[in-house]
Amino acid sequence: MVSSLLLAAASCGKHPLPEPVDNYKGLVINEVSVHDEVVDAESWVEILNTSDEAVSLDGLGLFVTDAYFTRREIAAPTGTLEAGSRLMLSTADGSLYTGVTSDAPFELHLGIKELDTDSFIRDDSDSESLFARGSWQRIPDGGTEWKKLPYASPGRANEVFDIDSTKPTAIWTWSSHISPLSDNDYASLKNLYSLGYRHILLNYAAFHPNNKKRTIEFMRVAEEMGWTIHAWLQCFYNGGWENPVDDDNNKYKEEIFERIRTNARSYIEEFGVKGLHLDYIRFGGTAYKHNPSAEVNAVGAVNRCCREIREVADSYDAGIVTSAALMPEVNSTQYYGQSPSLMGKYIHILMPMIYRYSYRYSDSSCKSVADWFADNSGGAKMWSGMQTYMGNDQSVTPMSADEIRKDIDLFMSTKGTGIVLFRYGLGTFPDVNDLN
Repeated sequence: MVSSLLLAAASCGKHPLPEPVDNYKGLVINEVSVHDEVVDAESWVEILNTSDEAVSLDGLGLFVTDAYFTRREIAAPTGTLEAGSRLMLSTADGSLYTGVTSDAPFELHLGIKELDTDSFIRDDSDSESLFARGSWQRIPDGGTEWKKLPYASPGRANEVFDIDSTKPTAIWTWSSHISPLSDNDYASLKNLYSLGYRHILLNYAAFHPNNKKRTIEFMRVAEEMGWTIHAWLQCFYNGGWENPVDDDNNKYKEEIFERIRTNARSYIEEFGVKGLHLDYIRFGGTAYKHNPSAEVNAVGAVNRCCREIREVADSYDAGIVTSAALMPEVNSTQYYGQSPSLMGKYIHILMPMIYRYSYRYSDSSCKSVADWFADNSGGAKMWSGMQTYMGNDQSVTPMSADEIRKDIDLFMSTKGTGIVLFRYGLGTFPDVNDLN
């Protein structure tokens, strides 16, 4: 697996360039996402004007050199590109004539005839094709280094994802919620963003092959707004609880861990998610029954899963963040196998589900539970999971914006640093733009 790849951008040469190429000075190939071997994948190239003046594009061409062609023109933009602006050349609208096979060496040349103003070189040190929603990006914009990432930023600033640069406000969202969030030109999604919410934990069902096209389009629109999409995985639950410990043979069930790792990789490589959220990363109250030895036990199974998912995330060198949903009882390792201080060594953000109305927690109980998880997070961040409805899961009363905001303020007064709302579709979400 290729985690990242630094590629040198070809320079303009050691000698002054002829006048025709100087006419395009400041124009660079800023991002490349080309696919010829991936069915239905759009190919595109982003051109950035790094100069402080508008540049005429008339006469400019984009050329490809690969195993089949030598400086074949694949785009001929026209018009003017303003200073700091981007131009998208895409097979979707015909401004890019063809895709390029990304699993073999190729070169892109921006300029005229045999003279370049900028180039991109994909050499033979990378043996794998570009992921379907990934790209090669200059980091930062207009810089000299290239990075291969599993996600892209067409028309937006290039950057490796950094969870610390985002607002700590998240929403648990089911696959079925994509439709209402998308209705009326994504009105609900736009409204939630305007209210200050920034992360969507999207249920695993959205990533089923049957839902792929719809989910990718939803993600594309959401990402353009500024949302971060996390894939919500089910770990030790697959239509029913799965015990990851082979008690009789004193070992872990490798097939369960392999399934989880495989799913995580597919969500990154096929969908370009920037987060992996682990749910059911526990036992269903029976952890104490699955401790055959000091080497193989329930706590070890949970921690192994956390470690392996962190290793998967880190292998892409793309800032992919990991998070995990925890049961809200303190000191409950014997029932769930969840030790937050150990899980937090691998997971970026712990999200205890402090559902006060299901557990009948008072204000003081909510505060003490949240503080306990923050104090025992093993170095991870702690975002408090909270309800947007009163009652239990069988009989719910959606809460008003004022009621939800009151609970948000309560949890934000604890040692936790963020909030996660369960769930979209219940309750009126309040404005949280003031949260850091």
